[in-house]
Amino acid sequence: MTHSSRRRRHLYLAPLLPLATEAFIASTISNTPVRGRPNDGRHIPFLSTLVVGSTQTTDIPSEKNSLSINKSSSHKRRVVIIGSGVGGLASAARIAAETRNWKDPVEIVVVEKNARDKLGGRCGSFSVDVEGVGTFRHERGPSLLLLKDEYESLFADCMNIDSVGPMTAAERYGLVMKPCIPAYKVVFDDGMTVDLGFPRAKCAGEFFTVEEIKRIQQLEQKSIQQLNSIEPDGFQKWQDYLDTCAAFLDCGLPNFIEEKIDLGTLPKFLIESLKENAKRWPLQPHATMLSNLFSSPKMIALASFQDLYVGLEPYVNAEQIGGGVLRKTAPAVFGLLAALELHPTNKKCGVFAPVGGFRQVAEAMYHLCHDCGVQFMFDCSVTRVDATGVHFINKQVGSEPGSHFFPADLIICNGDLPVATQTIMADRNTPPTSYETYDWDDRFDYSTGVVAFHWSVSLELGDLLNTHNVFMSAKSKDDAERSWDVLRCETDNQSNAPTIGVPFNFYVHWAGKTDPTSAPPGHEAVTVLVPCQRLRRNRELASLSRDEAIKIYKQQFDEKVVSKIREAVFARLAVVEGLKDLKEYIVHEVIDTPGTYADYYNLAAGVPFGLSHGLSQLSITRPSDQSSSHDNVMYVGASSRPGNGVPLVLIGAKAVSRRELEFCQKNMSILPSFYFMLSSVGLLTNLRLPPRRFED
Repeated sequence: MTHSSRRRRHLYLAPLLPLATEAFIASTISNTPVRGRPNDGRHIPFLSTLVVGSTQTTDIPSEKNSLSINKSSSHKRRVVIIGSGVGGLASAARIAAETRNWKDPVEIVVVEKNARDKLGGRCGSFSVDVEGVGTFRHERGPSLLLLKDEYESLFADCMNIDSVGPMTAAERYGLVMKPCIPAYKVVFDDGMTVDLGFPRAKCAGEFFTVEEIKRIQQLEQKSIQQLNSIEPDGFQKWQDYLDTCAAFLDCGLPNFIEEKIDLGTLPKFLIESLKENAKRWPLQPHATMLSNLFSSPKMIALASFQDLYVGLEPYVNAEQIGGGVLRKTAPAVFGLLAALELHPTNKKCGVFAPVGGFRQVAEAMYHLCHDCGVQFMFDCSVTRVDATGVHFINKQVGSEPGSHFFPADLIICNGDLPVATQTIMADRNTPPTSYETYDWDDRFDYSTGVVAFHWSVSLELGDLLNTHNVFMSAKSKDDAERSWDVLRCETDNQSNAPTIGVPFNFYVHWAGKTDPTSAPPGHEAVTVLVPCQRLRRNRELASLSRDEAIKIYKQQFDEKVVSKIREAVFARLAVVEGLKDLKEYIVHEVIDTPGTYADYYNLAAGVPFGLSHGLSQLSITRPSDQSSSHDNVMYVGASSRPGNGVPLVLIGAKAVSRRELEFCQKNMSILPSFYFMLSSVGLLTNLRLPPRRFED
């Protein structure tokens, strides 16, 4: 569908002075060797660099940083991708792979504000070197790998093959995804533990020995006994619930997440929704449906902890319309998350861990991009986007000061959408700044913030924990509901926020359970994620430089607040025998707060999970991936459609790439590039360009 409602824009550019320069961008392009599929030689040559007053107009350097000028390439179409997060990398790879054999190839350039070592955005790991001990690897972003097929399909589609001998396309790029069985360990505040997530399919021999498989089967039998001890027929009720969730997943994934129409899934979806007098109706509050199926607060907790990932609570919020499902409360349909992770027979289910950490995911995607001819500019922060390209500053040591301009026909923004709309996509009537700013649109509903403790410990955990562990408060219905207060309370004083002195839930990641390379022998890398308040927006900081604003925002989580949360976590960990003295074994600690997440990744309100997923921000009601102010700009990422989490971002990147390719094939004129060429010698002034439109 043509977006005919877009208003026509007039672009006025003064003649550009053809001043010669050669020294600006050579150092900004990555020169990393590629691997995997051999490159076809379509590397992008260095074009020209033009100085216009205090603004430099820059074209793409080659992989070898050559300063030779190839004038013929000025007619090529160009796509600029802002940000090298998962969405940006996947979009770049897909567009480059599809266009690499076109008669007139499309130039793909990724512009990243951070250095090369922060490639992947939130999807990344960091290492800590402890003197005399060794190197520890921690996850700063996601630690659960779900919807494995979405990862595989990216590499298979771009390489146009499913496997290479015994390896999949993803594995050829070094991405090995190991199943986590059981998927979770849930630890209640009274010390009871329950393991969840046992696929019925045979465990792959490549990952598990005969003894390990026998051990998994023993854990499954123990899990069945534990569920039955929580309430009568607990295991059977749990299986019935997962069957309902599987129906929600089979219908919800294609129709509402992938935006495909699969009518064949609707009958089972309706049968599950309407049976038992509609006790399982998918749009009621999640806890309301669960209270019809389970009698124990623990069973309700087991079935709803995934709601936290989408920034919602399971319980009815009496202060909100419809019990909160429009904004704050998870509708029952989000039980599909449980099926995604825990269902024993659903082919889409399963929790995996990437060997080498999520950094390996980003690295594999980076090398895939390189093999497809994508160019990278690191340490370059975009400060403004307009209809003809992006303005940016180069932060590399020795680079030219001031704002620079980079022409583009199409732009994909992988920056956090609520931040981008308030900063780089803001008022185009003001000149671009020579410094970064930080602000966000606070009209949206956001997920919870996170305080993360990354501990390097001199202790072997054995069977104390699994790779993924959830600590939950469920001694009573009241305690269980109060443990979600962090999503309800808004306070300017973090010392008064929930988590401190009240029941709370948190997550613990132990990478060494599935990947021993995460820590030196006899040691472990442990990360604890505690839900907390978001940053409180201060409009007065929007005009400051980004560094000044971030420094002030970080003060909302001072050492006193973080210390209280830390001690509360140690008290809860002590219910596990063997973890009572964990703090005594910590040899190194890194702490992240909403302030540091805002600093590293320009995240709105400092929340790593992005916008929440209430019905008012779900599917078609979520912010569109098409910019409302720029016809040639699209968004990809956690705060755009279809939602947060790496697999959903990969699905979103697939959709955005498809529309970009359709636009390139059908609608893109060579006029913009032709205009840049002529204007560089001062031949055109006040040229009016027609608005660019996307075709669905």
